[in-house]
Amino acid sequence: MILKNVRLYDACESVNADIVIEDGKFAEIRYLESSGENPDVILPGFVDIHSHGAAGIDIFGADSERLAQMSRFYAKNGVTTLFPTTISESHDKIMRMIDEVKKACKLTKIDFAGIHLEGPYINKCKCGAHNPKMIKDINLNELEQICAAVLDCGLKLHVTLAPELDGGLDAVKYLKKRGATVAIGHTEASLEIINRAIEFGAVSFTHLFNAMTGAHHRDAGVAVHAINSRAYTELICDGIHVCPEVISMTARAKGLDRIIIVSDSISAAGLPEGEYELGGSAVTISNGKAVLKGTDTIAGSTADLSAELDNFIKFTGASLENALALVTRNPAECVGIYDRKGAVAVGKDADFIIRRGGAIEEVYVKGVRVV
Repeated sequence: MILKNVRLYDACESVNADIVIEDGKFAEIRYLESSGENPDVILPGFVDIHSHGAAGIDIFGADSERLAQMSRFYAKNGVTTLFPTTISESHDKIMRMIDEVKKACKLTKIDFAGIHLEGPYINKCKCGAHNPKMIKDINLNELEQICAAVLDCGLKLHVTLAPELDGGLDAVKYLKKRGATVAIGHTEASLEIINRAIEFGAVSFTHLFNAMTGAHHRDAGVAVHAINSRAYTELICDGIHVCPEVISMTARAKGLDRIIIVSDSISAAGLPEGEYELGGSAVTISNGKAVLKGTDTIAGSTADLSAELDNFIKFTGASLENALALVTRNPAECVGIYDRKGAVAVGKDADFIIRRGGAIEEVYVKGVRVV
């Protein structure tokens, strides 16, 4: 397969090129002189490392067939790699969810490259939409079972935890040694604990500003420590979780090479307003905002990654070339899959998007058209 005279947006540049695809990989990229034509625009496939569901399907309660059905929604919005994400629940239910995701890997339109374990090892004081009854202390025996179930079958594991919990730093060290990546999130950790967690292997912060201590001029809080660190920071760019002005400020302060846009979407993504579910909890959607029923607690997002990328460009004034890294290279690097995902480059999986007139027209995963 050869994509002839296309406009390739990738690696902070846009160039005309012929792209050769063989055996599901990018085999050759031939750069061309710019022409007066209006070629198809090629983007790397998007990587979403934090999502709880979409299209009426809650990842946590879905079987493998429903997960495969759900994957079509992500594909239509340019996501070619997904980390299905848990919520705080019993260990048995988490293990069942992992089992269904593993079964779904053979059925999905896109690549379920790993699992994001968000909870239950988080701080109850920063539980967000997580059920506080399901939050627990660090349990290394449970983490070993999760690592065995995920990592030993070839998937990646990304774990959000609060490092200030008893045993939190030991968990960070253990997970790094085991081959998982760790995010600091749902936390009130001090700067000392944060620095030690990063020293021991933590690579990112989960949904910056949300479910963590915020910024104050006499107490920086986790949010400012996250921005000042070299760790990656997730941002939910739906305009609800974080206002546009703060997203713009973060882009300038943090730099685009260390920000990851995540959808944090729930089952209501792509559907009308109404009542839905997140890990067994009732959620109400009104004016695009998801809250736990009867409260004002935000419960995930209803946006997709493509829309959030457009929002980020609008909020910050960044170019498409520069903003693309936030949904391709940066998340892939963070969770350890950049050797095969996150860019149009020789040797990587041929995951890409064809846009015409600014709209996603075709999507390919490992060289096979899925949209």
